[in-house]
Amino acid sequence: MQKSITHSVPCSGISITGQHKTTVTLFPAPPDTGIVFVRDDLPGKPQVECKTKYARTDSRWTSLVKNNIHIEHTEHILAAITGLGIDNIKIHMDSSHIPVVSQFSSASFVNALLQAEPVLQHIPKRYLTVTEPKWVFDSFTYQGERYDSILMALPNRQPMFTYLLEYPGNQLPTQLANYKHTTDLAFASELSEARSYIIDYEYDQVAKLIGSSIDQCLVFSNGTANKLRWDNEPARHKLVDLIGDLTTIGIPVQGHFIGIRTGHKTNIMMAKKLFEGFGGDVR
Repeated sequence: MQKSITHSVPCSGISITGQHKTTVTLFPAPPDTGIVFVRDDLPGKPQVECKTKYARTDSRWTSLVKNNIHIEHTEHILAAITGLGIDNIKIHMDSSHIPVVSQFSSASFVNALLQAEPVLQHIPKRYLTVTEPKWVFDSFTYQGERYDSILMALPNRQPMFTYLLEYPGNQLPTQLANYKHTTDLAFASELSEARSYIIDYEYDQVAKLIGSSIDQCLVFSNGTANKLRWDNEPARHKLVDLIGDLTTIGIPVQGHFIGIRTGHKTNIMMAKKLFEGFGGDVR
């Protein structure tokens, strides 16, 4: 059955640009509403539905853009919503930015949604089911050599996500993370606290982009960082991003998604490919 929340709840943090505090307030929504963002700060309170046709990858995060109305930095809140199995919700915003919370993880969003008491609704849940293998490719250059990224979608009865993190320059240890969505609380315990990260040589570049919010980033130097929550925390966070980005499809997916050196760009490429009907079936 579809799921919403029982009552509204706010969640606050700093904008991803590090310029100001921002708050989202999560509200219940009727069955078949989907995920809808509401810009309370703009005249007429325009709405932006969570759909792949509005998805954009900007710099280091994902956004939704409809009629030049921006919803910035969507991946972590969308991962929390999908991770808890919630289908119908309205997210009221006081700026264009979803807040950065709990050190660029999804944990505070998960906690807020649990406080709002998820509740089953009377309409059956619909899925986009992967019925045949599909894949998307991208590539990058490191020290003059080309390296490929690939994201695969394979048929599977349950949502399952695997990520292989591998840097050609060994800036981080090669690591694997795997997540199988067995219960709506599994995401909370296995992935929600995995934090975004940067590598020390990126610090100045990223600081120019996100300002003071960089203070919440996990920083790796010489392949290590202090007080990791899991040995493979970076790979787990890549799964958070993947789940959040695939949420832009607008309905939950059933399949096994395997990413190798992938990121927001490939995630959204896959979301668009599935939504447009190449191997997906809405049931």
